[in-house]
Formats: sequence, C-alpha cells, structure tokens
Amino acid sequence: MMGKNRCLRYSPVLVIMAALLITAVPPVAAASATEAAPSITWNATFSPEENSKFDAVAETADGGYIALGSALTTVFGGKEDLLLVKVDDQGGEMWIQRLPDMQAASVAETADGGYIIGGYTVSAAASEENHSYQGTSFLIRTDTDGEVIWQQTLPGEKISAVRPTADGGYIVIGWLWNPPGSADDTTAVATKTDAGGTPIWNKTFPAAAANAGIVTADGGCIIGGTRSPFTYDIGDAFLIRLDADGNVLWLRNYEVPVIFDIEETADGEIVYSGNYWYGLVDAEGGEIWLRNMEGFAGYAIALRPSGGYMIAGKNIMSGEGFALGTDADGAIEWKTMFPDTSVYAATTAPDGGYTLAGIRFLSPVSSAAWLAGLEEPAAVPTPAAPGFCAASAGAALLFLAARRRRRE
Repeated sequence: MMGKNRCLRYSPVLVIMAALLITAVPPVAAASATEAAPSITWNATFSPEENSKFDAVAETADGGYIALGSALTTVFGGKEDLLLVKVDDQGGEMWIQRLPDMQAASVAETADGGYIIGGYTVSAAASEENHSYQGTSFLIRTDTDGEVIWQQTLPGEKISAVRPTADGGYIVIGWLWNPPGSADDTTAVATKTDAGGTPIWNKTFPAAAANAGIVTADGGCIIGGTRSPFTYDIGDAFLIRLDADGNVLWLRNYEVPVIFDIEETADGEIVYSGNYWYGLVDAEGGEIWLRNMEGFAGYAIALRPSGGYMIAGKNIMSGEGFALGTDADGAIEWKTMFPDTSVYAATTAPDGGYTLAGIRFLSPVSSAAWLAGLEEPAAVPTPAAPGFCAASAGAALLFLAARRRRRE
C-alpha cells in the first residue's frame, strides 16, 4: 500500500512536467518574427522664424542630404522664398541657399555633385464664371555649393518632379494649367531635356495632372498622378510608362484617387502611394496587390532592405506625420506617428534607414522646416520553441512514470 501511495504521489509530477514540455511551446516550424517600432535617431529644424517647410529631400554621394523647401517671407499675399539646404548625415547644416519668389517641388543630385531643382509660382484669377489658376515653373541647375549655373522657365506649367537621366539630361514631370473656359483644368506633361535644360521631346496627356515621376532602369520613365487634381475622385489615379524616346508603352488607371510617389523595385515592378491607398504593379502596369491605409496620405514611398516598403506622409484629418513599414506583400509590420509634424518627402539612408522631410509645428502660428533620421527596425524573433527535443523529453518522462508504476 505504501508503495502504491508513493507511485501516485510521483506520477502526477512527471505527467505535469511532460505535458508542459510537450504543449507549452509550439513546434519550431511555427516560430515567427515581428518588428519593433522604429525610432528617430536625429532631427533638425531650419528657418523657424519664417514659417518654413521642406517639400523634397534626396540622398547625396557624400552620405548627407539635399533638402528643398520654402519659407513664407510675406504672410499677407503668401510670398515665399525657396530654401535649398545641404546637411550632413546627422542633419547638421552645411549651407543654405535662397531663391526669391518661388515654391519648392523637387530636388536631385547630379552626376558632378551639383543639384537639379524644380520650383514654381502660382497665381489665381477669379471671374463671375469661374475661379482658375495659372502658373510658371523653373528648372534650375546649381553647383555643389548651391550657386545657380542656369535657369530655364517653363511657362504655364506646375512642376512636380525632375530626375536626372543617364545621358546627363533630365525628365521633368508636372502639369499644364489649361486656359479658363477649357473643358479640363489641367494637362499632364512629361518633358525630356538635354544637359542645359533645353527640351528634346514633350508628351502631354489631357484631363490629367502628374504628381510623381521616376527614371526607370531601362532608360525610360514612369509618371503617376490623377485625373481629378482638385477633388481626388476614386478611380482617377493613373500610371503611364514611356520609353527613352517618349513613346507611350502603356497607360493604366487604378481604383484609387491619386498617386503621390512611385518607386521601381529591383525586379522591375512599380510600387506607389497616395491618399488612403498604396499598391504594387508589374512592369506592364498589371495590378499585383492593393492595400488600404484609410485616413492617411502617403506622400513618399521607399524600398526597405528586407524587400518591403516604407510609406510616409500625414493623417489627413489631424495633419500628424506618420511612417509605416510593410512586408513584400504590403502587410503593415510597424507604424510610427510623429506629433506636431507632417511628412512631405522621404529618402533612404546609407545605413538602411530613412530620412524624412516636412514641417514641424512650433506653435499654432509658427513652423520650421524639419528633417529626421528614422532607423530601420530590426526583426524581433519570437522565443525559439524546444520542438522535437521537448516533445521527446516529455515522452521519456511519461514512459518512465508508466514503467515505475507497473513495477510498484
């Protein structure tokens, strides 16, 4: 009897230990990884006395960045100066150049270390019949210190993006303001120029406005935008692919309101971001997937080292800045909000992170141009499961318990 009692006291312990080893942790194949939210590694503000902001930023060959924005020099009437700011890899100011009476659109580094800039002016005209806009854009080439080498005027155009091409020229993307009384307010335009900014070819697309453009690996370009630039109606977003001579390869519309930014992936696919939506299409414009981010405007998109995507912009209702990271299928893996800021542009960083550009609100009536370094978050593995070894150990304990019970 005493032996039986000893067996009953001992067996439950072994059974419990075995059960814990077998069932407490899933097998190795079920282990997964999540990502911690990224953090800001540095941030800097510029020209806070003038209600300034940044609209564009690009990585430079020396590891730093070139940022383009504007400062409001006259509150009444909205007069602005264009700000061109060179910073080091931590946002430290190296120099600032100003160009008067101009708003910022786009900036990129050129092969010789200088910069190509897109800026514009807009004027409004009202009549009893309608309210219309007209404008002029400027293509500006500077040296490495931001001093102007030449400037080309683009009458009647609102420039959105300018990108260097392999032959030393540029692709200029934007839209034309149509004359008052026209059937459509705008006409999208893509222009190829030589190294001096003189047009080589020009392509127009009626009833559309282009917000984004890139030079593709094959030497052509892709432009993106919307057919409703003032209302952003669902289904009006488009992408157009051109070859190096400006011939249209394809034009696709998508069931989203607007496209603000695009990037080409290593395998030739195109990823885009806009209001409420971001998506991926193949090299022919065929949709691969479409994802919703209701309430957010994605002004910038970048490729992640992991094969996913980083999207940045602002909450449309609150104006609060955000950045989110997705996997290769567009599933969101992390999201970070930035109080008192809005993000208008972003670029990758040499360390695998990102540099965000936009505005920091200092008070209800003041703001400053803002840059911030954002780290690429590391994967945080789920604790490894014992798997087969734990199951074997548990089974062994149960076997020993059974044998001892039979002996006793």
